[in-house]
Amino acid sequence: MGFFKGGVTGVLSVEETEPLQKFYEEGLGLRKVSERSTKAGKRILYSVSDDGFIEIREKDNCLPCGPTSFWVQAHDIDGMYETLKKEGLVELFEPIEDKYFHARSFQMRDPSGNGIFSVCYEKDILPYTKDAVKGEFFDPEFRTVLFVRDLDGCYRYYTEILELPCIYSWDECPGDRGFKYKVDDGKGYIETLHRIPLTDQKNAVILLYAVDIEDCYQKISGKADANVVVPISRDAEGILRFEVEDPDGNRIIIRG
Repeated sequence: MGFFKGGVTGVLSVEETEPLQKFYEEGLGLRKVSERSTKAGKRILYSVSDDGFIEIREKDNCLPCGPTSFWVQAHDIDGMYETLKKEGLVELFEPIEDKYFHARSFQMRDPSGNGIFSVCYEKDILPYTKDAVKGEFFDPEFRTVLFVRDLDGCYRYYTEILELPCIYSWDECPGDRGFKYKVDDGKGYIETLHRIPLTDQKNAVILLYAVDIEDCYQKISGKADANVVVPISRDAEGILRFEVEDPDGNRIIIRG
C-alpha cells in the first residue's frame, strides 16, 4: 500500500470565488461536495469524478496561485463541445480537433486562467447525435497536469520521495515528454509534462490524503530531498497536515 488514499484534488487559490463558481457549476455542471468558511474566506470543493476534485480557496495567500491545468476525459466529447459552445458560459480556448496521439480534444480556460483539457480517445468517441447532458460530461479519469522545467528531477521526486508508481511515460515529438503517476487504487493521477517552448503554467497546488498522516510525514520528511516547506501541524479545522514542494516549486498539501 502507498502513502495516499481518496484520489487527487487540484487546489485553486483565488481572490474571489464567484466567477469560478459560475464556471464550474453553471458552465460545467460539476457537483458541489462542500462549502465552508474559514478566517481567510470560502472553500468550495467540486467533484469532477469519483477520484478527481477541484477545490477553490478564497484569499489563501500562503499558496501559489497558478494558473494550473487539469486533464479530464469526456464521455461524449462532441456533444459536450456543442453544449458548451451554445451556452457561452465557458471560454473555449482551443477548438476541438483530432490529435496525433489518437484522441480528440479541446481546451477550456476558467476565469482565473486555469486550463482544462478535455480528451476522448478514438476508440471511445461516440457518433454525434445530440448535445451532451450537463453534469454527465466526464468519465472517471482525472489528472492534475504540471508543466515542469525539470522533468527528470520531478520524476525522481514523485517516484522516490512520494513513492507514486509511474504507470505511463511518453516521448512523442520534439518537446513533448511526460510521466503519469498513480495516486492510489482509483483513477486520480498526477502528470508531469515538459514541452518546448515551455507552457507557462506557474506553480500549482495539489491536495493528497494520507492513509496514516504521521507515518507518512515521518517517512517523507526523513528523505534528503523531501523539501518540506510546512512541517506537520494542525490546520484551522484541527486536521493534521504538512506541505512539500517538488523541484519545480509545485506545492503538495498532504492531510490526514
